[in-house]
Amino acid sequence: MAYKEGYELGAKLADPSVKVISTYYPGGIDKAFTDPEWGAQTAGQEMDQGADFVFGAGGKTGNGALQEVAKRTTADKPLYCIGVDVDQWDSLPEAHPCLITSAEKLIVPGIVALIKQISDGSIKPGKFVGDIAVAPFHDFDKVVPADLQATLKDLHDQLLAGKIQSLPPATPAATMAATASK
Repeated sequence: MAYKEGYELGAKLADPSVKVISTYYPGGIDKAFTDPEWGAQTAGQEMDQGADFVFGAGGKTGNGALQEVAKRTTADKPLYCIGVDVDQWDSLPEAHPCLITSAEKLIVPGIVALIKQISDGSIKPGKFVGDIAVAPFHDFDKVVPADLQATLKDLHDQLLAGKIQSLPPATPAATMAATASK
């Protein structure tokens, strides 16, 4: 849910008139992250409604969405997708035709920090929230304007510095994708 809400806020920040279509997996949490066919079908429906960006969050379900966008993108009608959790450029090469970037959880540095805290005795009880990042733009580096890249970096820095509030952590939700079109 937090990914979806963050995506929606970012889309509205970039263009207040943008139309955002958000879809949640209709079944139980036991299948929400493991249904790539549903992800692909839903992303296809959203693109049929005019979406030109798909943010596929939800494990294999989200991967199905990204792969569907990649299949539909052409030189005449470029479509774009955003991955989640890790840099999906590395983990889902089938999405390369549309994959601009990914919203990353920096898992390895977070685990290293926890191990160091355990080792030196400074770990405190409670929830640990690690850093986040925007993955590189890879083949889309020239497509994403430099001023937008600078804005994303500034927002990231403000978020990490606590100058802007992030969304509250959500329980695992069946978020599949948020799509935007004009």
